[in-house]
Amino acid sequence: MGSSNRIDGWKAIGGHFGRDRTTVMRWAQQRGLPVRRLPGGKTGTVYALRDELDRWAANQTNLNEEVPDGLTETQALPVATPERSFWARNWRRLAVVGLMGLAIAFAAGTILMSRVASPAQTPALPSDPAVSALYLEARDAWAQRTPASLTRAISLLTTITRKDPGFAPAWAGLADAYLLSREFGITPDAEAFPKAKAAAETALQRNPELGAAHRALGFIAYWWQDDPQTAGRFFRKALTLSPRDAQTHFWYGNILSDNGQHVAGLRELNTARLIEPGSVAIQTDLAWAQWSAGEDAEARQALSQLMQVRADFPVVHDCTSLIKLADGDYVGYVQDLGEFARLRGDPELIRHATALRDDLKTGADAVQRRLMQYALAEIAAKTRRTHVWPVFLASVAQNRQQVVNLLKAAETRGEKWGEAGLTARIARLWMDDGEIAASLRRLKAAPVE
Repeated sequence: MGSSNRIDGWKAIGGHFGRDRTTVMRWAQQRGLPVRRLPGGKTGTVYALRDELDRWAANQTNLNEEVPDGLTETQALPVATPERSFWARNWRRLAVVGLMGLAIAFAAGTILMSRVASPAQTPALPSDPAVSALYLEARDAWAQRTPASLTRAISLLTTITRKDPGFAPAWAGLADAYLLSREFGITPDAEAFPKAKAAAETALQRNPELGAAHRALGFIAYWWQDDPQTAGRFFRKALTLSPRDAQTHFWYGNILSDNGQHVAGLRELNTARLIEPGSVAIQTDLAWAQWSAGEDAEARQALSQLMQVRADFPVVHDCTSLIKLADGDYVGYVQDLGEFARLRGDPELIRHATALRDDLKTGADAVQRRLMQYALAEIAAKTRRTHVWPVFLASVAQNRQQVVNLLKAAETRGEKWGEAGLTARIARLWMDDGEIAASLRRLKAAPVE
């Protein structure tokens, strides 16, 4: 869930920093701003990667200093290598030193470059222009977040890892693509998580300092391995390495919110939104986090606005369906679930939603029975990992005995729950019931941070 990492053209690159095109052209020539040509593009066709620009900016000082005017786009385009960055930063000093000083400076530069070119440093793009073009296409496909685009991203990234197996970002991107593919019904969890884990671990073998790979392993630790504390460590490492990576703030905010650490979760999600204010995915999950935190009015308003501008985004309907069910609105739930299933393109979910729509002709009790049967069947098949959902269903139906029985089954299995949005509603519905409240406390997962 996020937008493209690529920025095209001098004007857009300037906009990333809140500056004009001339300023970033100056930075490219004199400060080594990592700007590149599109493979096969014309002279003035350039692009940059957001995370690379942010890493560069974090190491700069006094970006407001004045430099001479008169640069052209061709002159401004650097060769984005350690050598280019070194000479661009030190040209004034080198111009006034004598031959001995130049020799010393050159030696220092050689030492510096040998450190920068260590195995932990991965280039932003593959060295082969054709493979670079495939990688950029793959990242754009991943950012579109549709079943078709994610399938395309996985195919492209798999090809890139074969053509350039040493390029760590392609392996991290493949992990990301597999993780999103499960959310869109393309790949089942049992297949997606192991493949994503293998890809992320391969990325770290190629570059142990690649933040995106740590992020993917944090996501896996939380959502697959039920280990929130390990997940937190991975995410914090990722943010140390890439402090302005919107996707990392986004996914970290998700797990914090799911874990019930609402202040921290909203902090991270709002940070992600500041970095990528146009991301519908971030805005949607921020609204869900608000609902989970009890900020009902704000969440409903945000989702309503998103529905008006991006009714084609599946996750919006997923969120609204659950909120309606929490209100006891079975009709609204079935309608929104059906739209979510259609947009997601998941045949099994479409069949389930269709059956629920037929049940509405009989009444809400028939819908409730089917939902419970389906949820328990998923637990038996191990495609649903905890009893949170059936306990939520039983709570909405006000079936206390069923709630108690399901909670006991969850404790017997040693489950530890996140799902803070649903568990908060369960707790609210049984706020005066000491037995249920105690069970919910015992099932609470360890904190992420």
